[in-house]
Amino acid sequence: RGVGLHVDCCLGGFILPFAKKLNIPGVNIPDFDFGLPGVTSMSVDTHKYGYASKGTSVVLYRDSKLRKYQYFAYPDWTGGLYVTPTIAGSRPGALTAACWASLATLGQEGFMKRTQEIIECRMRLQKEVEKIDGLFILGNPQAMILCFGSNDFPVLNVGDLMSKKGWSLNSLQHPDSIHLCCTVRTCGPEVEADFITDLKACVAQAAARALEAPEEGGNAAIYGMASGMPSGPVKELMYTYTDAKLKA
Repeated sequence: RGVGLHVDCCLGGFILPFAKKLNIPGVNIPDFDFGLPGVTSMSVDTHKYGYASKGTSVVLYRDSKLRKYQYFAYPDWTGGLYVTPTIAGSRPGALTAACWASLATLGQEGFMKRTQEIIECRMRLQKEVEKIDGLFILGNPQAMILCFGSNDFPVLNVGDLMSKKGWSLNSLQHPDSIHLCCTVRTCGPEVEADFITDLKACVAQAAARALEAPEEGGNAAIYGMASGMPSGPVKELMYTYTDAKLKA
């Protein structure tokens, strides 16, 4: 129809292609990339499952004609002819070199191995989470993300309690839920057992305190407040928060 389609593959860009090749039983990765004729661009973060440092990321285009629209050129600058392929001007070459080194060191074999370990870890954890009273799995997980919610208590309280035990979980909204990004650090019998043990304890604690107000400063309190406000004031609060961080 003449309208471009961008695929945000920042999180799964270095997992999904290898997952498709692995053909793990129970895992069905649908087509999502340039194999679909309507896809015109994709974004992939090398600093996530590409195991590179932050400050590197990749945008891909179906052809060079589309890529050209990303360039910025200013031929009348008094400092000379100025052209840059991105909005950013100067960028550190060291980050790019380190990113290349990470990708080249792992290679396809390394990414295949890690992808299989990560997805199998997610599958094992999913089976255990499904057994925990009060929690339910959102969607039908196929890759490395395990997302769960609750109809019995504020599930974001579980995330706050888990953070006190050293786990880094992401709080989500619409609906309130929590997700775990399985990585190489979450793979392994001991780590997986510790996660489930801590999760069970936190769920029990959250269920017992279901009618209590969330702790001040936690994600449950913040998201609870935001859900009761129009998006305009919430956006202003987010700007104020960013201003405060930049002044700190």
